[in-house]
Amino acid sequence: MEERNQAFLNWIKLCNAFNKKDFMPFFIDNTLLGYVHKDNKVLFKAFKHLMVFTDFNGREGLTFHPDINSFELRTKAANEVAQSWLKSGVITSWVGEQYDVNTGFNHPSFFTIERAASSILGIKKYGIHLNAWVEKQDEVYLWVARRSRNKPTFPGKLDHLVAGGHGTGYTIEQTMLKECAEEAGVPETIAKTAVPVSMVTYNMDAGKKLQQDNLFIYDLKLDVSFVPENTDGEAEEFYLWPVDRVLTIVATTDEYKTNCNLVIIDFAIRHGFLKPDEPLYTDICAGLQQSI
Repeated sequence: MEERNQAFLNWIKLCNAFNKKDFMPFFIDNTLLGYVHKDNKVLFKAFKHLMVFTDFNGREGLTFHPDINSFELRTKAANEVAQSWLKSGVITSWVGEQYDVNTGFNHPSFFTIERAASSILGIKKYGIHLNAWVEKQDEVYLWVARRSRNKPTFPGKLDHLVAGGHGTGYTIEQTMLKECAEEAGVPETIAKTAVPVSMVTYNMDAGKKLQQDNLFIYDLKLDVSFVPENTDGEAEEFYLWPVDRVLTIVATTDEYKTNCNLVIIDFAIRHGFLKPDEPLYTDICAGLQQSI
């Protein structure tokens, strides 16, 4: 048990591998909004008319050029930079989904930016993960998705049945319902029975890009007769596995998309598969909600 729980804690540590000294602040009007890796300073060299490096509380930081001083102008500038990064290969995909840039969930947005470019600025990002579970013969099973091998990120990895980023213009529930329909063919009448249960947060240096992620977690109990059907091409296979098998995979392999491990550990805690008297329990619980 201790070995398994140490493996869980190792995933938490991996997802929070972030050295603040390697990053500089990204800010607007003295408001901290994100972190840019110091090695990525060169990525902004061609955009001095849009973004500049200047002092932020005694440290060098990145902000917009003084002439770029409104929501609309910042959004236009940010996506001009993102388009250039796509053409030059700095980012390798284009999601076509805008993310709000703000100091916290539902706080006023300073601008929006293409999702694929957001981590270079290290902004706070939000998303949903849904644990789809089934109970049969007094045993709990979890639906597991296999990501398409054509996905630009984590191709072929195991994933939750439903998960997705929270884009501009959607509520969290709307995001959940949309992802249920797209990724697993879950009818809205069933998806609406999903219960918001917790939140998982982590801060990870993922290749000199800060993943400052906040995940809203849902549980959805499904009937044994339900069979998922992917409609957006992002999943290629589905499995229904006992929770013990899933936890063993998390503890002994890297088969899952990295952040899914944290969400599964959270599920294990809430459903009693990881108990308070076990080794490292409090460390694991505390580790699932971290901020910079």
